[in-house]
Order: sequence, then C-alpha cells, then structure tokens
Amino acid sequence: MCLPAWLHAQVGGESVFPLLDESPSARTTAMGGLFISVFDNDAALALQNPSLINPSMHNRLSLHYIDFLADMKEGYAGYVRDFDKIKTTFNAGIQFLNYGNFTATDEIGNPIGTFNGSDYALTLGAGRTYADRFHYGMSATFLTSKLESYSANGAALTFAGAYHDSTHGFTATVLFKNVGTQFKSYLSGQNEPLPFDIQAGVSKRLEHTPFLFSLVLHDLYRWDIRYDDPNEVDQSTIFIDSTQQTKDKKYIADKIFLHTVIGAEIFFGKAFRINIAYNHQRRQELAFQDRRGLAGFSFGADLTINRFTVSYGRAIYNVAGGVNHFSLGMNLDELFGKKM
Repeated sequence: MCLPAWLHAQVGGESVFPLLDESPSARTTAMGGLFISVFDNDAALALQNPSLINPSMHNRLSLHYIDFLADMKEGYAGYVRDFDKIKTTFNAGIQFLNYGNFTATDEIGNPIGTFNGSDYALTLGAGRTYADRFHYGMSATFLTSKLESYSANGAALTFAGAYHDSTHGFTATVLFKNVGTQFKSYLSGQNEPLPFDIQAGVSKRLEHTPFLFSLVLHDLYRWDIRYDDPNEVDQSTIFIDSTQQTKDKKYIADKIFLHTVIGAEIFFGKAFRINIAYNHQRRQELAFQDRRGLAGFSFGADLTINRFTVSYGRAIYNVAGGVNHFSLGMNLDELFGKKM
C-alpha cells in the first residue's frame, strides 16, 4: 500500500507513511527536499530536525501547501512556543497528504465507483540548548492513513543533535529519523516498516558575502541505494558520465552522490532571499532517460513583507513537471503587537 513512494525520490515500496519524507515548507522544497542544518527563526525547520527548535522561533506560526502532480495535495501547519523557565522550546505541527480520487473496478476491470486515500500526521517536538553551541531535540509523530477500505496507524520518533557557531555562520547536525512502528497495518498481520533514515548535514554562511551553502547526506545507514535497471544504457549526470564507467567499478561516484543534496541560499538584505539546490537521487530515479532536462534541481524565494514571510519553492521531477510549494510564516507577537 505504498502507492506514492516515488514522490520523494527513494527506492519505492520499502516502507509505509511516505508523508514522513515529504518536505514541510517551500523553503525546504527549494533546497532539494532536505534542509536540516540551518539555525534561524524559521519555525518550519522544526519538523525535519527537532534539534533546530530554538527560542528565536517563539510564537511563530507557519502554514504550507503543496500542489502535487495530478490532483494530489499536501499541507502542513506548525507552531513553536518557548518556555524560558524550563529552558525548552516546543513545536506542534499537523500534516496531511491527500492522494486524490481513483476509479474502483471489479475483478474484470469494470468501473464500479471511486475512492480516495489520505495520510495524516501529528508531530510534537522539543529542543534544548547545552553549553551555548550544542543543541538537541526529539519529536514524536502519530500517523494515520486510509486507502479505500484499508486503514493503518503508527508512530515514529526522531532524535537529533546540532552544533551551531553563530560567530562563523557554521552549523552541523545529525539525526535518527522515523524510529517507529505500525500499530495497525493495512492488512492484518502484515506490518510494514516506516521510512527510517540517518541523516547528517552542514551549512556555512560565507563571511561578508550573501551566500549560505548547505550539504545534506541521507540514507547513511546503507551504502548502495542505487536502482539497478537492467535496461539502463545511459546514466549521465551533471557530475559524472556513468557511460564512462564499467559495472566492475560498481558506479562508485554515482553511489556517493546519491546520498547528497546540495544547495545554496542567496540573501538580498533581510527581507528577500532566493534558493537553489540539486538532489542527485531525485534526478537519477525520476528523470526520463532520453530527456533528463533539469530533473533533480529545485529553486525558490522568500519575501518578508511587514509581519509576514511569503515563500515559494518548486522541485523539478522530470520534463513532465514537478511540484509547487507555497508557505506563509508569521510572528504572532508582531502580528498582534504584544508579547504572547
């Protein structure tokens, strides 16, 4: 029951609740779908990495919506609040993924109606600081899913730690993501694994420049995540030309790059920034063989107007299209003109 697993550019059919791997915000979508090592006041960062939850996010609300291919829709709403007395900052968020409508048929293919499917997730997280530069956090996500007459539910934990040096604009982080299980499976007695992952990331803001660079490594618990296509002829990428490799070399360079998402943010003052990123796994798995185009690339922008931050992100899956992500962030203290 993993119909949409291809959407987030992972090896399909290996796990349930693909919602856990979807991008929560337009900024994250623009940065290749994984953006886990930037320490600022963006409340949406709390969903993917709870160690980034910090007091600068206090009383911030973020709303997000994705227009997927076909008629699939996804959304996320998150809120962060800091409690200074216990030196802990909390995040709460709710996420949904609607798969759209499908045609139901009988045993020989005759249409007999329609059905739909959707996933929902409620996440509660907390982050704390240790010795000024070290941060740690944990989140718990409760999941439910319904596909036609089948339903499932479960829960997942994410543990994370980060090092942030504000003086030099450097952040490094590691997280153990989606440690959990199904409580109820779609088919009785056939529990399926959640999309567990170990990720690490670093970001660096170059001093006296408007540039911030990000590198994220994913699927670190397994080396070979390359899809072995027996019909493969050409695997050219912007980094390497796999046609120049032999199977004896086992595509070493390709296997390394499949674990990486690289991106950059360019700041134009405090009110505007643009993002661009490249996800090699997405390009390799989703691009059309004969027309690779800009598959794997993503881009976006953020604009702060008065008390609101409006964001847009687009991820290109292949020449047939991609996804558009829209976000709205706000500081409720500024919005209502008082400390809440």
